[in-house]
Amino acid sequence: MGTGIFEQNLKAMEKWYPGFAAMLREKKELKDTTEVFTEQSWDGELIFRIQQGERRLYLGGKRNAKKPVEMWLERLGALPKYAPVFLFGAGSGAYLKALAGSTGKEVNIVVYEPSIRIFLHLLHEVDLSEEIEGRPIAFIVEEINAEEFEPVMNKVVVFENLVFFKEEIHPNYKEWFAGELTEKIKLLQRNIEKILMNENTGRRFSAYLANNILSNMKYVCEGYHTKGLMQAIPTDAPAILVSAGPSLNKNVHELKKAKNKAFIVAVDTAIKPLIRAGIKPDVFLTIDARKPFALVDIEGAETIPVIAPTCACAAIIENQKGKKIFYNDGYGIPFHIYSMNGKVLPDVSSGGSVACSAFSMLYKMGFRTIILVGQDLAYSDNKSHADGTFQEKMPEENTKNMIKVKGNYVDEVPTRRDFRVFLEWFNMYIKGAKEHRDIRVINATEGGAFIEGTELWALKDIIAETCQKEVCFSEKIEQMESAFSEEERKKAVEYLHTIPAEYEEIRKNAKLLEKAYRNMKKVSAGSKGKRELQKILKRIKKLTNQCRRREAYQLVDMTMVPAEYIIRSEYFLENENTEENIKEIAREGILYTEILQECAELLKKIAEEKLLPIA
Repeated sequence: MGTGIFEQNLKAMEKWYPGFAAMLREKKELKDTTEVFTEQSWDGELIFRIQQGERRLYLGGKRNAKKPVEMWLERLGALPKYAPVFLFGAGSGAYLKALAGSTGKEVNIVVYEPSIRIFLHLLHEVDLSEEIEGRPIAFIVEEINAEEFEPVMNKVVVFENLVFFKEEIHPNYKEWFAGELTEKIKLLQRNIEKILMNENTGRRFSAYLANNILSNMKYVCEGYHTKGLMQAIPTDAPAILVSAGPSLNKNVHELKKAKNKAFIVAVDTAIKPLIRAGIKPDVFLTIDARKPFALVDIEGAETIPVIAPTCACAAIIENQKGKKIFYNDGYGIPFHIYSMNGKVLPDVSSGGSVACSAFSMLYKMGFRTIILVGQDLAYSDNKSHADGTFQEKMPEENTKNMIKVKGNYVDEVPTRRDFRVFLEWFNMYIKGAKEHRDIRVINATEGGAFIEGTELWALKDIIAETCQKEVCFSEKIEQMESAFSEEERKKAVEYLHTIPAEYEEIRKNAKLLEKAYRNMKKVSAGSKGKRELQKILKRIKKLTNQCRRREAYQLVDMTMVPAEYIIRSEYFLENENTEENIKEIAREGILYTEILQECAELLKKIAEEKLLPIA
């Protein structure tokens, strides 16, 4: 083992936790009997193999160890400041190094290692000094400081950052350390449960999404959707998709030449720079439920028609005086409004960003030429967005340690992990689009990342070549016909008026569910108790189905995201129905049904406020 590496790691630890480093140096006798061996994966990465007697296991892929780490990081996505991330198992350090290298120093990383031998082997074999010295990573290791898990947990997990909480288990640790992991994960779940119960607003933090959907339903009843837009807009002219990348500042003024010669579609974040440049796009897209209204709060923007999913920010939708054009985003209430009238609310593919959705929409509309502007998907001039979007003058950022991707006009450009995910979506979608029909995609961003399948042009040149035909797109949009007749619209409104009563029925059933769980709590072990338990479980299943079968329940389920941390009954049901487990299921169920009642009551009030005034 590498003593030099070990000392280097401990020296880095001393900056933050000198007592912990001292305990590691002084530890001599170990109860842990796990044997740890270092190997190399087929793709050249260092991996650990652990062994106890005849039993052995690789902590990572023996053939491919690098790609799973990259995929894991992409799944995690961008983590905001102060997000708590619990990594159960350190393994060979690959996941830890990747996490530390791709997140801000304010992200709270806690590493729990159930095997001191694995942890010591890691410190001897892998240089973690840079990652350790750069930020206060909390290490909790059995036989060293396991008692610190709960105090550390209480410090880093609070209500304000709970929505960003991540719980990640290192590959193959479940198979070897199930008992130790279950104990610590239960502690975490109980702590989260306590936070949610102490903070009444904790059960409401997802209600904004339901509020958006219910608020937007009166506009859904107007019957305008993206397929109707496709029928109204001629597609022999080009479409220009304007995003808010930093390169937009270079050529935004050129878009004046394309007005009424190309169908100009903007993302919401690009609205302010466009309006200030004297350009009014034909439509704009907004998709985020929490998009700041300030991004579109500029005189003149309110008259632009808006395209959105039904969960989009209600304040933005409400503000728009132009047509409100919707597409299906998977929610039951708007879907039912269309299906009850024998119609379909069309959908739009989503790649995670508003620009991805806009591109998918333009492709589905049938445009043969789509021109991308401001689609940097990278940092240009060390800026993330165009000036005039989030700030009048966007700040320059340090891009030295960012991911590098191929640039349009330089070899490499720095980008964020989420931008790269969007870039890969564009690469994939354009490839698929070209396989299905003849489509030309022009990248006139004049900066940023290279998008596969695109032609690079200066915006002024591609406008001169393709924007030949005069079309008043605003008139075409104004002349769009509603999908609903007046009779169908009234039918939809009548349905919306029934939704508050649906939430009241859900609340009543939840109260009965609570009673059933309280009865379960009284059940004792033994044959008589088992028969009684089966009757109670049958009733619970029936009442649960009565709640879930209603279209309105989807918004309750969505609003109750925190309850996912609370009710984990499937875990207990896999075990023997001991009296202890039965009482635990009952306790969790009571907690769940109390929250269910509160959420149903909350959504009933929102539905009454938003839906009953609709005439």
